[in-house]
Amino acid sequence: MTPTIEQSFVRQFEHELNKIEAAHRSVFVAGWRPAVGWICAAGVGWAYLGHPLFLWAAALWSPGLKPPEIQIDSLFELVLAMLGMAGLRSFEKSTGRAK
Repeated sequence: MTPTIEQSFVRQFEHELNKIEAAHRSVFVAGWRPAVGWICAAGVGWAYLGHPLFLWAAALWSPGLKPPEIQIDSLFELVLAMLGMAGLRSFEKSTGRAK
């Protein structure tokens, strides 16, 4: 199954757009991928640091107050998928197969 001319053009355009996004100097502006990474990092940080500390502080000053909980099952699926993709990319770079 060979790609059509239109599919080839779209792939080439996406590749160029990805290069432009990745070239930005700011960590927060380099595209949507870093945004998803930051959101995942914030979610994991809340699940392991924020939520337990908030429960501790609430028990001291305002008993009965319950902070929001994050469903970490789906969060970890996303985090592990992103880390797997990053690991695969790093492996490709180390073996010289990256384009």
